[in-house]
Amino acid sequence: MTNGDGAGIGYSDGSEAWLLRFFTEYAVNEYELYPKDAPWAVRYHLSPRRKTLLSWIDFGPGGRILELGAGCGALTAHLAGLPHSLTAVEGSPDRAAVIRARLQHAPNLEIVTANAVGLPYDGCFDVVTLIGVLEYAGAFVDDPRPYARLLAEARRYLAPHGCLILAIENRMGHKYLAGLPEDHTGRPYDGINGYPGRPGVRTFDRPTLAAMLAQAGFAATRWHYPSPDYKMPDSVVSEAALSRDGFSVLPLLELPTADPGGRAVPAFGERQFLRSALSGGVAGHVMNSFLVLAAARDDAPLLAANAGTLAVAVNADSCPPHFQTMTRFVDTGPDGVAVTRRNLHHLPALTFAAGRQHIKATEPYHLGYASFLELVQDAVEDGDPAGAGRLLIEWMELAASRAKPSTTAAAAFETFCRNQLGAPLYPGHEHERWLPGSLLDAHPGNVLRHPATGDVRYIDLEWQLACPLPLQLLIDRGVNLVGQKLLAQANYLGLSEAAALPPAMDRMLARHPLSRRADTDSLARFTHWLFAAVTNGSLDHRLPGAAP
Repeated sequence: MTNGDGAGIGYSDGSEAWLLRFFTEYAVNEYELYPKDAPWAVRYHLSPRRKTLLSWIDFGPGGRILELGAGCGALTAHLAGLPHSLTAVEGSPDRAAVIRARLQHAPNLEIVTANAVGLPYDGCFDVVTLIGVLEYAGAFVDDPRPYARLLAEARRYLAPHGCLILAIENRMGHKYLAGLPEDHTGRPYDGINGYPGRPGVRTFDRPTLAAMLAQAGFAATRWHYPSPDYKMPDSVVSEAALSRDGFSVLPLLELPTADPGGRAVPAFGERQFLRSALSGGVAGHVMNSFLVLAAARDDAPLLAANAGTLAVAVNADSCPPHFQTMTRFVDTGPDGVAVTRRNLHHLPALTFAAGRQHIKATEPYHLGYASFLELVQDAVEDGDPAGAGRLLIEWMELAASRAKPSTTAAAAFETFCRNQLGAPLYPGHEHERWLPGSLLDAHPGNVLRHPATGDVRYIDLEWQLACPLPLQLLIDRGVNLVGQKLLAQANYLGLSEAAALPPAMDRMLARHPLSRRADTDSLARFTHWLFAAVTNGSLDHRLPGAAP
């Protein structure tokens, strides 16, 4: 690595000294859980979720990448792991020092401390990235048209076949329309109102950004939308996904949008809003962030390599690397959509006595189907709580249809509870029906139903127990999941936060025998164990009090 000389930029968010010390003192696995007690400004630079923005992109077998405005190296760390030559340009000397400490052993990385404009790189790179940089051009580009100048410079650095990767907030994103603070100024509606007071930062709506890219020479653009935004995404959906007939986008989005500062909540129901926007074909104009792949030519290799990906979902933040996954939805043409799943790092599955993580490598996407969770949410939003109750009961009865009496299941489940949880669960259910442990994740979000035919399919049964489980455990998990989803939207649905289910729906469930025997204490202890097991990376995890 070398450090180029250049004019420094004094940008800082106050995290640089902490990060420099951290990376100097520790050898860090970029995908391990970050220090939970660190302040937000630090966690932002360390969270593995940062890398989801780029981790799905096929960059090809090799070439040269230029990262403009590399910050403290969160995305540099991903790019440096590719079989490419990487030049990271960062205007802040303090931040460049953090990158140097963070990636001190990367042999393919050059770090340059310089302004992003005026570099001697005419036509040198296959890929140029501008991630969270364009909005600040007014503060560091000395030009009457700083945003246009920065895009023109990025174009100049690219080879004729090269591609720009640009990420920026949407000035008209649904979270901003719903009153959440503007990310850069902290004031609601600042971007929508045109940034009164000229704060030195500026984001754009889609038509404006598209025109700017075209004027800079990027004739071919592919639009994608990270959720909840480009900074900390756990999914990315493409423009094609928004209009693909029968493809469900909403389950991939994190809604309602959370305010990292915890100071505000959206003023309206974003899920309902996006249902309407999707139906009207305008959702791309109101997504929270843009991720644009832009090139001078339609036949640019990076555009072609990623053309089939409709969406990706990555779990990289709540578990260690051997449990982290990437799910990709690939358009296969008129025949449909394929779903592929893999460990994010291509690690083999681990073996546990108590259960397993089951990742089905590939399966067809069921176009036109919707999960029972989606259907229930839709019905509540549409003012039909009784219909929502009937749907949830239909899911419960489907689960019950797969349960059977067993003379040995109770003993196996009791042993599991003693060894892992240290307490018996669901007492009194010994002589009732049992499900195979492979159906632990057959909750309403993973059971699909075709609205026209009623056909049912099961998907994504990731977490599985080695022993049978009581039918009531799955019922309780499913009802609790629905309650959590509705509780998150309680303010927008006229629901009481004390009882997340609408009264009519709650009364229907209370009359049904499959929900009358709910055991909230048993569910809470099981949920605590499963969360701890996944977070700690072992399904053989033992709660305090479990048998040695």
